[in-house]
Amino acid sequence: MKSFIKMTLVSSAIVLALAGCDDKKTTEENKAPATTTTAPANSTENANTNATKSKTEATTAQNSADKVTISTDAQKEAYALGSSFANYMKSNLEQNEVTADQEYLISGFNETMRGASQLSQDEVKNVLDAFGKRIQEESQARFEKQKTENTAAGEKYREDFAKQEGVIKTKSGLMYKILNEGTGRHPSAEDTVIVHYVGTLTDGRTFDSSYDRNEPATFPLNGVIKGWTEGIQLVGVGGKIKLVVPPELGYGDQSFPSQGDKASITPASTLVFEVELLGIDDDKENNPASSTEPEQTQEQNQPAAN
Repeated sequence: MKSFIKMTLVSSAIVLALAGCDDKKTTEENKAPATTTTAPANSTENANTNATKSKTEATTAQNSADKVTISTDAQKEAYALGSSFANYMKSNLEQNEVTADQEYLISGFNETMRGASQLSQDEVKNVLDAFGKRIQEESQARFEKQKTENTAAGEKYREDFAKQEGVIKTKSGLMYKILNEGTGRHPSAEDTVIVHYVGTLTDGRTFDSSYDRNEPATFPLNGVIKGWTEGIQLVGVGGKIKLVVPPELGYGDQSFPSQGDKASITPASTLVFEVELLGIDDDKENNPASSTEPEQTQEQNQPAAN
């Protein structure tokens, strides 16, 4: 949380990239009368819809008018700096589920840059100290709620999964079901495997999928979550396995934000994987995928990382 507050103090330049306009101009134009649409007296829903549409159109037009022209390297550097701040702060705000008033972000940045801040440095510090404390309390409450809900959901899912035919539970608590035994050798923990997989939460939402990337992924089995290290050794090359990984063999109480349209992973999540073992790296005899092994990226390696 201290790092978040420090980031807030340093990265307030985000407002430049968010708006790219002078705060006085923004304030004055925001005070201008909004476009209105007359609707039947008994049509509140239509009135709200029209008002929202008008506001959206006005905002779009304003954003277009406020765009700066980038014509020099110095301008490009400054814009890139503002954009970088924006992406960094936006990500942190979203992860902490904080909604900040964009107009006041813009004003706080621009007025302070001109030496005309409406708050003293002591006031800024006091406000951010209180803000940080509130966000920390909200984050802790959210963590406890998610952990409690995920623990209950995970236990229920594993209980139901255990009743299915062919399901086996290992001493570690990993649960699995062989969907296709495969004809090749089983990998060891020291092997690097080539796989296609989809990872979902107990409610069925996908948090990662190599199928969606249209290419298999390569993982060293001793460098991934414990559930993968143990589970992938239970199937042969060419086979397919379903793994139900309890939190202690997965990410524990860690959280990972959503990537694009994928679900986020929250504390104490039970993870469900369906994995096809396509091959073992450098194993020519039992490796049908070795000739087409893709170059791997950090993003591809994240889902089953430690």
